[in-house]
Order: sequence, then structure tokens, then C-alpha cells
Amino acid sequence: MDAGAGTRDSARRGESDMGYIYETHLHTSQASACGKSPGRDYIQRYIDAGYAGVIVTDHFYRGNCAVDRGLPWREFVNRFCAGYEDARNEGEKRGLPVFFGWEENFDGDEYLIYGPDREWMLAHPDMPTWTRRQQYERVRAAGGCVVQAHPFRARSYNHTIYLSHALCDAVEGFNAGNEPRWDSLAMRYAEVVGLPVTAGSDNHCAEAMCPEKLAGVVFDRPLAGAGDYAAAILKRRPFGLYSRRETPRWTEAIAPDLPCRWLDSEGRDTGADVMEQLGRGR
Repeated sequence: MDAGAGTRDSARRGESDMGYIYETHLHTSQASACGKSPGRDYIQRYIDAGYAGVIVTDHFYRGNCAVDRGLPWREFVNRFCAGYEDARNEGEKRGLPVFFGWEENFDGDEYLIYGPDREWMLAHPDMPTWTRRQQYERVRAAGGCVVQAHPFRARSYNHTIYLSHALCDAVEGFNAGNEPRWDSLAMRYAEVVGLPVTAGSDNHCAEAMCPEKLAGVVFDRPLAGAGDYAAAILKRRPFGLYSRRETPRWTEAIAPDLPCRWLDSEGRDTGADVMEQLGRGR
């Protein structure tokens, strides 16, 4: 992770001193109930911050979604995509690529999905009933990937931490909306289970953007789309993490704030002691 790296005056083409920085975790007010800004409002701010592109990941059906779940499936999906489309249209005007993704919730554990598009969603009206395993299998069958978002976060909406490394392809190890100790745990978790680490701002408000609240991934070439990002994760292609905040290295003194469940490939609790698992190899 590069903490404190600056960018030179090349924001219009999106290349920083490190490479091409991408936001991987962004919410809009059109589709996320917790979003404070419409998609278009983020674009110039990301350009000014030196980003090469953003991936909109609004909260989907079982998460903190702003779209009426009583709508017919096609209308629900179309309205869900409104924030992304607003951001994409503004990005096209200003020269910033905007890609599509989403974030789904199960029991407080949330997953970022990259690769499939709106047409794929429309063809899968059973998405709201999927288990973690079904979600993983269907996304992977479409060439996409699943990233467990902020796995050790403790908030009012979750009372247990579910760790699902067997049903995801990467771990969001750095989340700018997290407490540093939660990121420390996530980084250690990814190390133990051997999954790639990603980073994202978990941005909900354009006006609140500042360097300390931004994060992302860094590539040495531009990405062609969210599917390109998914392929980089699945094929274990190297990329960097961008942040301006230090994350302490994990030690046994850093423990989760909530009870933890270590899940297997069926999404069942294995009964494993999470602190014991995190301490393996030390």
C-alpha cells in the first residue's frame, strides 16, 4: 500500500506518479439509501484527485438500497442503475471512465461484484433469493468476481462477522470508511487465506471527499472496464493499493469487535476460532 503518494499534473489522462488509480467502492444517492450525492457530482472531484476511473457499487436488493423492492424486476434493475448511468454520462462529458458494479448484503456481510452488467441482472430475477454460494457460482460463471467488502467492520446493522473466503475472490483489505484496526484484521485475513487484497473509498458523499477519505487500486495501464478489473483479480495480475492513511500491521492484540464465524464453501459455520486462524504461521 502506498500511503501518502502524490499525483502530478496529469489528472486529465488519469495517470499519477504511481500509475492509473481507480475507485472501486462508490455509492450514489439514486440507488443507495445511504448515498448523499448523485452520480454526476463525483466526477470532477475524482478527476481533480488524479483518478483514472471509478466503479459505481451501489447497495443492491438485500442491502441499503434506495429502490422500491416492490417494483417489477425490470423496473427495479433499471432504477438501480440510475446512479451509475448518471455518473457514466457525466464521465463521458469530462473524460473519466465510469464502470458498473454493485454491493450485496447477506447477514451484515457484504460483497462487491464486478463484471456482470445490467442485462445479466435482468436475466437473473432470482438474485434476491441467492445464497452466498449461489451468488459466487453465478457471478464466476459470467466471468465476474466477488470481493468481500470491509469484512471486520462493526456497525449497527451487523451483530456478527461472517468470513467467507471460500466464496469470494479477494478481500477489501483497505476501506477508507473503516477504522484502521478493521483494515489491519482484513489485511491479515487475506494473507492467511491467500486471497488478493483490494482497496476502496466506500465513498458516499462528493462534498466530503478529501485525500484522507480516498483509496483505490493502481494499475500500470488503463482498465477497459469492470470486467478487466475482475480478470486482473481472478488471474492474480499485480496491482497496487492507494491510500494516504497508514494501516497498522496486525498483531494478536488487535481483535475483532464482534463475534466471528468462519464459513466454509457452502456458507456454513465451521466453528473455527478466528483469532487462532489469524495467528497461523506467526
